Amino acid sequence: MSEKATTKPSSAAPVSRSLAAVIAIVIVFCIVVAINAIAGFLNGRADLTQDHLYTLADGTKKILGRLEAPVIVRLYTTDSKEFMTPSELSMSRRVEELIREYVKNSKGKLTFKKLNPEPDTDAEDSAVLDGVQAGASRESGQEITMGIAVECLDAKEVIPFVPARPETMLEYDLSRAIAAVHDGKKSKIVVMTSMAVGGGPPTNFQAPPPQPWVAYSELEKDYQVETIPGTSTVIPEGTDLLVVLHPYDITDEGQYAIDQYLLKGGRVITAVDPMLFASRFMAAGNPMMGGAPGPPPSSNLAKLFSAWGIGYDDTRVVADSRYPTQIRDGVAPTVLSLSREALNKDDVVTQYLNDLFLITPGAFTVTAPDGVTATTLASTSKDIQLVATFDADPTQKEAIQRIRENFKSLNESRVLAVKLKGNFKSAFPDGKPKSAADADKNDEDKKDGEKDDKKDADKPKEEEKDTSLKQSEKEGVVIAIADSDFLYDEFAVQKMQVMNQVIIQPMNGNLTAFQNMVEQLSGASELSDIRSRSSVRRPFTKLNEWLKEAESKHMAEYKKFDSQKREAEQEINNILAAKPGDIKEAIMSPEVQQKVEQLRKDMVDYSKKAREINKQIKKDFDWRQNVIKLGNAVTMPLLVIAFGIGLYFFRRSQTAAR
Repeated sequence: MSEKATTKPSSAAPVSRSLAAVIAIVIVFCIVVAINAIAGFLNGRADLTQDHLYTLADGTKKILGRLEAPVIVRLYTTDSKEFMTPSELSMSRRVEELIREYVKNSKGKLTFKKLNPEPDTDAEDSAVLDGVQAGASRESGQEITMGIAVECLDAKEVIPFVPARPETMLEYDLSRAIAAVHDGKKSKIVVMTSMAVGGGPPTNFQAPPPQPWVAYSELEKDYQVETIPGTSTVIPEGTDLLVVLHPYDITDEGQYAIDQYLLKGGRVITAVDPMLFASRFMAAGNPMMGGAPGPPPSSNLAKLFSAWGIGYDDTRVVADSRYPTQIRDGVAPTVLSLSREALNKDDVVTQYLNDLFLITPGAFTVTAPDGVTATTLASTSKDIQLVATFDADPTQKEAIQRIRENFKSLNESRVLAVKLKGNFKSAFPDGKPKSAADADKNDEDKKDGEKDDKKDADKPKEEEKDTSLKQSEKEGVVIAIADSDFLYDEFAVQKMQVMNQVIIQPMNGNLTAFQNMVEQLSGASELSDIRSRSSVRRPFTKLNEWLKEAESKHMAEYKKFDSQKREAEQEINNILAAKPGDIKEAIMSPEVQQKVEQLRKDMVDYSKKAREINKQIKKDFDWRQNVIKLGNAVTMPLLVIAFGIGLYFFRRSQTAAR
C-alpha cells in the first residue's frame, strides 16, 4: 500500500481579519462602558483642571472637619425634561454630586435632602419657606427651580438660584453658607472712610439713596461691620480689623489713632489713591442744587507710610506698557489688567488669583523697618513710567496717545500691594499730636494765663503725661494697596436682576482679593483658596506684547508726521495771531495767504500719513491674532490626519513584513 500525504481538515474556518477587528472594537467599547459604570457607582472621577476646580478645596475640608452641630443642606431642583434643557439637567447632577462630596467629607455631620418643588406639594411649600424661588431659564425661557438652603439650628443661609452665578463660584457659596450657619458672625470689622460705602440717605430729592458697595455687603454676611468717618480720631473698642479706604480727609489725630491701634497688635488694610477715578461717578448731581460732589481724588497716609517704610507719591500714577487695558478710546497704560505674573503665587491672598484690575493706581517703594517683614502681593512690570495725575486720565484720548508716544521706561518694578508684619515703631514718637481745637484753646489759655502769671509764678506747673505707645506691644499686620478704585462696584462686579433677586457676578479678582485679605487678617482663612479658584478671567498679556511690538515698529515714523502736523498748525496760528479782528485772512497779502493754504494742505497730508501708519499698526497686530486663530483652528485636524496617515503606513508595513 502506497503512502499518500494527507492533510487533516481544520475543525473550524479561520476568522477573517475584518471580523477580528470588529470584535476587538466591541470588546474595547464594553471595557470602557464597564469602567465608566464602575466609576459612577463608586463616585470616582479624575480632576485634570489646572486649579483642581472639581475637587474639594482644603478650605472646604477644614470647614467640614470642624463641624460640631448637624447641618442640613436642601437642594431644590426641577429635574424634568419638560422644563429643563439637557445642559441644565447636567448642571443639576453636578450640583448634586458636589453636595454628596460634602457629605462624604463631613463625618456624618452634614445631611443632604433633594426635593423637587412641583406645584401643590410639600416640597414647594418648603422651598417658599426657605426663600428659594423659581428663575427664568436662559436657554428655554421657562421657569425652573435650582436653589440651595443650608440650615444649622436656628440659622439659615440660602443660594436662591444657582444658574445665575458662575458654576465655579458654587463651592465658595456653599462653603461660606455652611461656615456662616455653623459659626455665626464673629469678628468685628471697622471701615474708616467718608465715602458712602455702606449706603445712606439720599443726597437730594431727585437722586435715589446710595446703595452699599458690594464689597461692604459681602462683609456684612460674615462679620459685624461698623463704619466710621475718615475724620475720626478714635478706633472703636473691640475692633478686630480696621479697613481704611481712600482717606482723603484724614487728620494727624486720625493717623495717630491708627498708629496706636496697630501698636497694640491691630490688623489694618488701607487703600490709598493718587487719582480716584470713581470719584466722578460718586458726584450726585449739581452741588449748587443740593447734590453732593464726589470725594477728592487723591489720598495719602504720609506719616504712617513714612514710619512703615513705604514710599508713595500721591501726585503720580503708574503707566505700565505690559499690563495695559483695551478701552473705548484705545489701549490705556494707566488702566492695569494684571495677570498671574504680577501676583504673589506663595501668599494665600493672591495664590490662586488669575487677575486684578486697577484704574490709575499709584506705586509704592518699600523698605521694611527693623523688626518688620514685607511681602509683595502685587507689582508692576519693569516696563513702567510714572505720569502726573493731570495727564493720566484714561478717558482723554490725547492723554493716552501722549503717554504711549513719549513712553520712557524706568526699567524697574514698583509695588502695588504689600503686606507688612512685625513689631512696628510709632509714627508719632513725640506723642499725640494736638488738634486745631487744642491749639486754639492753648492760645486762649495763654492769654488768660498772662494775667495770673504773678499769682502762679511760685506754683509748680503740671505737665500732661504722655501715655502713648512708642513701639508694638504685640505683632501687628498691615496690608497697603496703591489703588482704591478696585473695590468700586463698576470696576469689580456685574449686577444682574433675576426675578426680584440681584445676582452679583465678579468681573475680575478684585473682590476676591479684598475678601482674602479680610479673612487672612481676621483669622478665618479657610474660604480664601476656595474663592480664589472661582476667578476664571485670564488676561491675554501676549496680545499686549504684540501690540507693543507693532507700535514700536512704526512709532518713529508716526511721531515724525504728527510733529510736522503740529508745527504746521502752530505756524498757521502764529500767522493768524499777528492780524487783528475778524478780517485776518482778508488783509493778508497773497503770498501769506498762499503760504497758509499750503500749510493747511501739509496738515491734511501729515494727518493722512499718520492715519495710514495707525492702520498699518492695526494691520500688523490683527495679522498676528489671525495667525494664532488659524493655527488653533487647523492644528488639531492636521494632527489627527497626520496620526491617521502614520497609522496607515505603520499597519501596511506590518502587513508587508508577514
